[in-house]
Amino acid sequence: MKRRPKMTGLFIVLLMMIGYGGFQPAQAAEEGISLTEAIRMALANPYNLGAYGAGVTEAEAQVAQADAARWPAVSLSTNYTKVGPYTTIEMNYLPDPSGGFNVLPTPKKVDGTGTYSTGINFQFPLYMGGKLTAAADLAQLGLDGAELNYQTAYENLVYQIVQAYVGVLKADGMLALTRDQIKLLSEHQRLIETNLNLGYATQSDLMETKIRLTQAELGAVRAEHGKKLALENLCTLLGIPPQDLVLTSKPALAAEHELPELETVIRRAETNRPELRNLALAVRSAEANLELARGYWKPNLVMIGAYEAQNPDHPSLKDAVWRFTLNLDWKFFDAGAGKAGVQQAEANLEKLRFQLAQTKDLIQLEVRQKYLAVTEAAQVLSLTKLSLSQAEENYMLQKAKFELGVATNLELLTAQNTLNAARNDYLNAEYDYFLAVAALYHALGETEDFMLEVRDDA
Repeated sequence: MKRRPKMTGLFIVLLMMIGYGGFQPAQAAEEGISLTEAIRMALANPYNLGAYGAGVTEAEAQVAQADAARWPAVSLSTNYTKVGPYTTIEMNYLPDPSGGFNVLPTPKKVDGTGTYSTGINFQFPLYMGGKLTAAADLAQLGLDGAELNYQTAYENLVYQIVQAYVGVLKADGMLALTRDQIKLLSEHQRLIETNLNLGYATQSDLMETKIRLTQAELGAVRAEHGKKLALENLCTLLGIPPQDLVLTSKPALAAEHELPELETVIRRAETNRPELRNLALAVRSAEANLELARGYWKPNLVMIGAYEAQNPDHPSLKDAVWRFTLNLDWKFFDAGAGKAGVQQAEANLEKLRFQLAQTKDLIQLEVRQKYLAVTEAAQVLSLTKLSLSQAEENYMLQKAKFELGVATNLELLTAQNTLNAARNDYLNAEYDYFLAVAALYHALGETEDFMLEVRDDA
């Protein structure tokens, strides 16, 4: 019976939407793409998960082969053997007048004769020292590993899409802020030019404004380039040509989202991280290999049978007879190769156990780092929100003072720059916090659970 990778929640919903034809990449790209639609498009791209799906299919076939090896193999065979025509020499003995005999060799042609041999053959392993059972267990562990690799690749793909999607949103937001700054500075430059003509502004004021405008235009060029790179990355994952996509989502965490305690997070990572689960499977596989290696001295007993008949005219089982053979293969001397194989299997098992313990420590360290990154990102988000409010208040104050003539042009431009920087910081902080939480869930091996906590229409 075939088994498939574990699929839950969002994974099943997305695959159902793909399977029922509710997804058209080109149409989605034209009408706008939400985060859920982007994940669906990436799952439909065969270059993302196709190799892992083929790996599962291959492992399923290997399990079927290992199971089939424990059953009798039956086959039908027939062959035709022809002898001749050929020439033989007959010895003729002729009487001799002296009372003896003369030998006269005489050539004789013999017609060819043919025989059909037909039989039903079977082979049944009676005892293989546990090798067939071990092979089946190893094949099943291989299938478990292939399914885990598929699930891991799926979660990694979802995480990559989240990063790429948010990367485009962030780049687009930076570009929009830069364009707003250019618009604001262009209007301010026109005001300064008017005041200069009226004698209310100096040439220095105009030059300072032009410099700030040029810097903003340079920032826009960089922002456009950053957006193009982000779009290239996202389009590649979606399996569509590079294009300017319309993203309809601004994903955010649900209001009720709370960060779990650190110790709880570490325990969840030890349970769910695919690396640990994969290494645990590798340890089990090495244990099975060790048991198999320890049975190197055990004999193999195979029964071979055939129901055979011969007929000179055509293939037939008429007058067939049974033939049975018991084949015993018991190795008494192998120059130490068997013991060396046991030592190799023991060393491999020990190596994998060390790797499992080391990987567990590294994952604990990674989870602590991701957890601290989330707490830092939350603090940065709170402070940048406060900084934005203060920068907006300061800009409105400086603008009012400038209009009353009690603030200089430089003071107003400085307030504008401070406000623009605060807006950029807050935009970055919003998405950085979202990505930090996503990275934490990915470090826990719970990317799918993270997606279930995301509001796609924020």
